Amino acid sequence: REIRDFLAYLKTFINPHDDISLLRIANTPARGLSDVTMERLLAASHERKGSVYSAMKNPSVTTTFMTKSRESIEAFVEFIERTRAELVRTDSTPSPHSQSASSLGTWADRFLEEIGYFNELRRGEKNPEVAENRIRNLKDLIATLEKVEPPTAPPSERLETFLEDITLDSDREDDKDSPGDAVTLITMHSCKGLEFPHVYVVGLEDGLLPHSRSKIEGTLDEERRLFYVAITRAMLSLSISHCAGRKKYGQLLPCHPSPFLNELPAELVEHADEKARQPVAPASGKDRFAAMRDMLG
Repeated sequence: REIRDFLAYLKTFINPHDDISLLRIANTPARGLSDVTMERLLAASHERKGSVYSAMKNPSVTTTFMTKSRESIEAFVEFIERTRAELVRTDSTPSPHSQSASSLGTWADRFLEEIGYFNELRRGEKNPEVAENRIRNLKDLIATLEKVEPPTAPPSERLETFLEDITLDSDREDDKDSPGDAVTLITMHSCKGLEFPHVYVVGLEDGLLPHSRSKIEGTLDEERRLFYVAITRAMLSLSISHCAGRKKYGQLLPCHPSPFLNELPAELVEHADEKARQPVAPASGKDRFAAMRDMLG
């Protein structure tokens, strides 16, 4: 559990708008952000079609909370912002007079000490030896932050590389017990360094890739590189799809193809047959499902 918590913290510092990671660590250790508080923030983020973190920073949302809960939200936001700023100032070769964290490992150890995470592990274990073993395992993982290459890269970039490597290693461990002839479901962030005979990239829509926030945050080039990584995983064939519409918050909203698709060489792109867009006749559909059942036994 402590490893997953730590990785969720790192993901949150890289991208506070990652709701899954933020919701995991918001009250770990306990800091006054109860389940009820987080559920209200999640509902507010849905209403505003934004992230939970955006809701936490929105005064029109936080002022609806009681004083104690509001202060807990504000303290959490301040911690995230400050720790992210410390990450930026982190230098792998600091000067003796620098006030910044001396390394990624020191930076990570510092924020875990600040939030009392190590003490939380000790309190949660009846056996002190088990608690210390868990802490030792976590510190061993923290130590590997120092080995991320290249050491001259910006801290946030090295941290992203670390997270990608961890995910890739985990995927490879899972693959050891998987049959060779199988479909692999994988995210774009996790597919770096891998290759597959046939690749299907889904959801290539404006607002998903590039993400709607990328234009505001100035990360459009990063999104383009991510798209490049995804399409270059294919060895034989590449299929890309996008939706004409998606249902969000009970409403069917139109979707538009990703602008990145316009950057592909036209001579290399083969568009799907228009017949594929026509509705399937009931009889034809039944025949196809019957054939699939026969094939699967």
